[in-house]
Amino acid sequence: MRSDIRDGRDGVELALTITVVDADDDCAPVPSATVSIWQCDASGDYSQYGTERNESYLRGIQTTDADGQARFTTIYPGWYQGRATHIHVEAFVDGRSASVSQIAFPDEISAAVHRSGVYAERGENPTRNATDSVFRDGVSQQTAILTGDPDRGYQAAFQLAVSP
Repeated sequence: MRSDIRDGRDGVELALTITVVDADDDCAPVPSATVSIWQCDASGDYSQYGTERNESYLRGIQTTDADGQARFTTIYPGWYQGRATHIHVEAFVDGRSASVSQIAFPDEISAAVHRSGVYAERGENPTRNATDSVFRDGVSQQTAILTGDPDRGYQAAFQLAVSP
């Protein structure tokens, strides 16, 4: 249970708010849901895999408040071959998995971030949302709404619908 999941990883700060809503009740907020996120770092590496097996960076869990919101401080995700830039998310309601999804990011914002700072060495992600094997079925409902810039960081909002 932690909201700041950076663990010293370099990158553009991302303040992420995930709002869990009830798809069966006119998108009413779902309080007390457990939200888990995980993502790769600026180099495209995930904790708990390969040589990072004993690490837990860029992974976290939060419980939603009365407004159905869980907040995380992280970095803008890097990328790895074959996938558009994304963050994994899972919501649990009453102890059971109610939704597993991924958060997409606007291609133009990802391109700007990946040309800057610690991301610049790898450059832009060659895989766009429209050609990603997971998102190509329709990314509009999985894209975060962002404000900010690569120099000051971003605030992101994402709504995750569940059927509790």
